[in-house]
Amino acid sequence: MLSARKQRDLTEVYPRGDLCGCSDDEALELALEDTDAVALGPGLGTNELSVQLANKITKGPERPLVLDADALNLAAEGLFDLRALAKSRPILSTPHAGEMSRLLGESKSNIIDDRLAALREAVRRFEHCFLLKGTPSLILNAGRGILVGSQGTSDLAVGGMGDSQTRGVCGALLAQGLGVMEAGALSLYLTGRAANLAARGASLTPTDVIQWIPDVLVERGAGISELGLPFVSYDADAAR
Repeated sequence: MLSARKQRDLTEVYPRGDLCGCSDDEALELALEDTDAVALGPGLGTNELSVQLANKITKGPERPLVLDADALNLAAEGLFDLRALAKSRPILSTPHAGEMSRLLGESKSNIIDDRLAALREAVRRFEHCFLLKGTPSLILNAGRGILVGSQGTSDLAVGGMGDSQTRGVCGALLAQGLGVMEAGALSLYLTGRAANLAARGASLTPTDVIQWIPDVLVERGAGISELGLPFVSYDADAAR
């Protein structure tokens, strides 16, 4: 089989690991008890087994949760209540325009035409933090100003990139104790800056970004900013 694109980054081979079947309730409960954060959505699917797994995780221990991909699609179908879930734990949802359109019941074109309005409506309706992927990506939580990513590039719009950001970077940062908005902002900066350093253009893959993240982590800025993060901030007082 021939393909115009390299897609191996969508699947990772684990020679060994702490894995459990989604039908093993006891093992899954123990795994959730022993974790600091959960990423749900990438590779999940929307079949009956996927629904069962999503229900077990969302009704399990109240760990910080990052939602993406099919977790958002299941929520859009009403299979679990995002607003109620947000009352029990910190949540970061990371939709692209298509996923946001399904959550809000709006056309994708409407979402793209006014991304700021869509983001505000999602936060108002579901009462938790949203990261709306795009160029640029936007982050908002209730009572906070909108953060606009400064490192975005269209090179990131390839299969598997959002999955890497969700389960790899956002999940890891939440597990280290960061708040949902801070974890979302830093994940955007780390992946965007890594993509710019990789300088692979249209051939960029998720693996390229992952390999450059250590270089981003050891970078030092030329000065100190009271903003704390290299982001443009809307709806907030200027830093003094």
